[in-house]
Amino acid sequence: MIERIDRTYSKDEVMGMMEPLISTWFNERFEDLTIPQAKAIPVIHQRRNVLVSSPTGSGKTLTAFTSIINELTRYAREGTLEERVYCIYISPLKALANDVNRNLNTPLAEMRETAAAHGLNIPDIRVAVRSGDTSQSDRQKMVRHPPHILITTPESLALILAAPKFKESFDRVEWVILDEIHDICDSKRGAFLSLTLERLRRHCKNDFVRIGLSATLAPIEAIAGYLVGCNPDGSVRDAVLIESGSKKELDLKVICPANDMTALSSDIVNSMMYDTLKELIDQHETTLVFTNTRSGAESVVYKLKERGLENIEVHHSSLGKEIRLDVEERLKKGEIKCVVSSTSLELGIDIGSVDLVCQIGSPKSVAKGLQRIGRSGHSFGKVAKGRLLVFDPDDLVECAVMCRAAH
Repeated sequence: MIERIDRTYSKDEVMGMMEPLISTWFNERFEDLTIPQAKAIPVIHQRRNVLVSSPTGSGKTLTAFTSIINELTRYAREGTLEERVYCIYISPLKALANDVNRNLNTPLAEMRETAAAHGLNIPDIRVAVRSGDTSQSDRQKMVRHPPHILITTPESLALILAAPKFKESFDRVEWVILDEIHDICDSKRGAFLSLTLERLRRHCKNDFVRIGLSATLAPIEAIAGYLVGCNPDGSVRDAVLIESGSKKELDLKVICPANDMTALSSDIVNSMMYDTLKELIDQHETTLVFTNTRSGAESVVYKLKERGLENIEVHHSSLGKEIRLDVEERLKKGEIKCVVSSTSLELGIDIGSVDLVCQIGSPKSVAKGLQRIGRSGHSFGKVAKGRLLVFDPDDLVECAVMCRAAH
């Protein structure tokens, strides 16, 4: 049964549930809880399946991990932290997995410093990424010394379940986190992940808590049902649905380079579109441009460089790991004027201060369009600014409908 819970806990109530080390670290870092944190952390602490639906930048990832890190810290303090995987975090994108790895290791390092300052000596909580980018040597290290928190992708999780040596390390998984669950649940890839989770459930000696993180998209009840799956009798397993109730403010416009595109050749329209895109990039500090294909992303970079834009990079999954990580890090630091991507940067990766998102052509769905536009003004409460540039009348109609539906 899917149950909606709307109770908001105070910071003192939530911190009262935590280990002293965790509450000390949290109080030093944050003045208050975000709405999702105030609602969901206590529910996760109760070890209930939960779907957290809230806008970009509202602290969903920290919401999911706070109670888990608290429990692992308790195990470490009690001397019962074992050499096995306790939590599996599943990301639909390698870029998001790498970003979460970075963002997890930072607070864990700060917690170690806090513990040392208070004279505490507790074992490290280990985090590792297993994806297609992971080297063979790193995979062997994971077999010998399993991480307590494993960050992976749907495909890599399925491969791990088929690896006899490594899967012994997660026969007692306690938590599984599905991030950006709305992006995958209604696809073939989502069906494959659902089957993989049921395989994992059969492999484990105990049932595990399922935590889903989703944007504010409908139908949220169906996404919750996907998260938890069904009992043998066909009924949906129990889950708690938590919504923040707030939506991100949008600044959306459809830009057509010509008054009458049908009267001009496609080459002229394309040239005018790239001129317009260059002007938009020049008017903003950092711009993220989305295309619908990898080849399209490469083409846009080439056309913009022809127009004199120098500080520009491309990002897609066909690039090498080192190149992608370098672009992500420089973008996060604000060192790049413009990055052009296909789909690899459209999900919840922390990409710093992007003040404009441009979409070339129709994104083909309202959900995908909102996801991409939401990369701008990434911090909670900021305005998401997006410009949709169209080539032809079909794109114009689709983008106009998307803008109206988004509002």
